[in-house]
Amino acid sequence: MTDRSLRSRAATLPARALIALAQHLPYRMRLAFGSALLRGAVALVPRLRARVENNLRLIFPEMPVGERRRIRRAMADNFGRTFTEILSNPSFHGRGYWIPPEPGPGTEAILHAAREGSGAVLVTGHFGQWEAGRAWMKSSGIACAGVYRPLDEPELNAIYLENLEFGGTPIFPKSRRGVRGIVAHVARGGIVAILTDQFERRGAPLDFIGHPAPTALVPAELAFRSKLPLVPIYGIRQPDGLHVQVVVEPPIPHSTVPEMMQAVNDSLAAQVRAHPGQYYWLHRRWVKRFAAPR
Repeated sequence: MTDRSLRSRAATLPARALIALAQHLPYRMRLAFGSALLRGAVALVPRLRARVENNLRLIFPEMPVGERRRIRRAMADNFGRTFTEILSNPSFHGRGYWIPPEPGPGTEAILHAAREGSGAVLVTGHFGQWEAGRAWMKSSGIACAGVYRPLDEPELNAIYLENLEFGGTPIFPKSRRGVRGIVAHVARGGIVAILTDQFERRGAPLDFIGHPAPTALVPAELAFRSKLPLVPIYGIRQPDGLHVQVVVEPPIPHSTVPEMMQAVNDSLAAQVRAHPGQYYWLHRRWVKRFAAPR
């Protein structure tokens, strides 16, 4: 074992220990544990708290301090649970805590693509429980590929990837090679789900909740060029903290690629406005760098 791999193992030991500990807890306690960890981190680490505050002040400048604090706590609770569910994907799938979507044009577009092997591009964001849609599809016998950003530490990445793959394969890395794989997958009639709400340095300056946000056009380009449905899908966490309602919106009408991607942003923005505590406000979505915490 090289010095570098030894350092990597040492650096990831606390995280791996926490993951191992969580797996031995009863499921509901496991989710509460994940929630408590992230709530504590956001409350105690100034840099994390500043990210949330800066984003909320940008998007909701008139919002009272108390409401921003409530949203910050709700966000940390939701994402602590979501990350724990993703790292416990077999348990999440086995308990069936997702609620299937209502019938409608978007749901029918997915079912049609699965029946006919004609392909579809699904879009979502770091909102609610974004793996719930793939869990519903897997339970319905629908294979849905995914896209992820590999973690820097190989051992943690292996755990993360293994759990994502439980929800459906293949899982493509967010890279040029990954894009080529996605293109080939949908060309063969596959379905893929893509998270679209990360800062893209070379992205198009589209609007997101009233402010310019560099946005990758890949999902819309893929759907437009391949003549595939572009379908927004979300997992909205319910008040009990366990159940997740899968919501499938109607396919985005084909127009131009930027217009289609703007419609994707608008779809997610509407969900964020309706459920602000379920958006990942820790993201550097609108700006690359934040001011130093005060």
